[in-house]
Amino acid sequence: MSHPAIRCSVCGRAAGRSGRMIQLYEDVEPIHYQSNLLAIKIIEVRNNWELGLLRWHYHKELEFIFVKKGSVVFHTVDQSYRLHKGDVLLIGSNQLHANQRIDCEEAVYLVMHVKLQPYFEPAITPYYHYFSEHHRPLSELNVIFRQQDAVRRRVGQIMRHIFKEMQTQTDGFELAVSLHVKQILLSLYRNDTFRSDVRKGPDLYALQPVFQYIDQQLSDKIDMKEACKLLNMSYNYFSKHFKDVMGTPFIEYVNFRRIHMAERHLATKTASVNEVARMVGLENITHFYRLFQRYNGCTPKQYVARLKQRG
Repeated sequence: MSHPAIRCSVCGRAAGRSGRMIQLYEDVEPIHYQSNLLAIKIIEVRNNWELGLLRWHYHKELEFIFVKKGSVVFHTVDQSYRLHKGDVLLIGSNQLHANQRIDCEEAVYLVMHVKLQPYFEPAITPYYHYFSEHHRPLSELNVIFRQQDAVRRRVGQIMRHIFKEMQTQTDGFELAVSLHVKQILLSLYRNDTFRSDVRKGPDLYALQPVFQYIDQQLSDKIDMKEACKLLNMSYNYFSKHFKDVMGTPFIEYVNFRRIHMAERHLATKTASVNEVARMVGLENITHFYRLFQRYNGCTPKQYVARLKQRG
C-alpha cells in the first residue's frame, strides 16, 4: 500500500476532469445489513464511475476494503491511500471518507461494513477500550497493514471467506461470520506494536448509556445530572469517574463530540456556519467559533474554504 503526497487537515469538494466542483452529498449514508443479527454488509464493487469523482460520506459502521483487482484511492480527513491488488484499508466509525477512480483500468474490491457493538460479548468486553474509538479512530491501525504483509494477507483472506459466507448463507453462516470478524479484531489487536493498556475496558463499556445519551442529545441541551441518573451515581462521583475513565471532563467530551459532528455537517451539508452551530446544540456562535478553532486550528469559515480548495 503506497501513499501519495496528498495530505490535508480537512476534507471537501473535489474537481472532476472538467475542473467543475462536485456537489457533496447531504446525509449520512445508511447501511442496509445483509444480516441484522450480525450487523454486517459486504459487497463486491466495480469502479465504473467518472474519473476523478469523489463522494464524501460517513456512517456509524467500520468499513474494511480489500482490493481484488486494479487500483483505487480512498481519502479520509487527513490521509490519502492509494490501494492496489491485495491491499486492505480500515476506515473508522463516523469517519469522513471518499473514494476516487484514478485511471481507466477497472478496479474490483470488497467493501465490508460492520457495527462492532453486537460482537462485544462478555469475553470481549475487556477489549472494548481498544476498539471503542472514543479516544482515536481505528483508521490509525492501517499502519499494521502497511508494515506487516502477513497480517494484510490474512485479513484479506478472511474478508473473502466472509463474502462467500454472506453470499451463500449456508447453515451456520452466522457462526462462521462472527468468528471471522473476531479473527480480524484479534489480528489487529495482537499485531499492534503500539497497543495501549486495555484494563479500563469494562469501565468504558459501562459508560455506554451515557455515550448514547450524548449522541442522541447533541443537537439539544445535555445535562450531566441526567447522565448521572443513567448510572445511578451522585453528581460528584460521576464527574470524577467519567474523567478517570475517559481522561477528560464530561463537558470537554461533550464539546469534542459536538465539534466532531459539526465537521461532518460542514463537509456533507449545504448549511451556513450558524445553522451548523445550531445543529450541534451550540446557540452561542462566538462559543462555537472558539471551540471549533481549539479543536481544528482554524475557524469554521477557514475550514469551509479549504473544503472548496481540496481536489
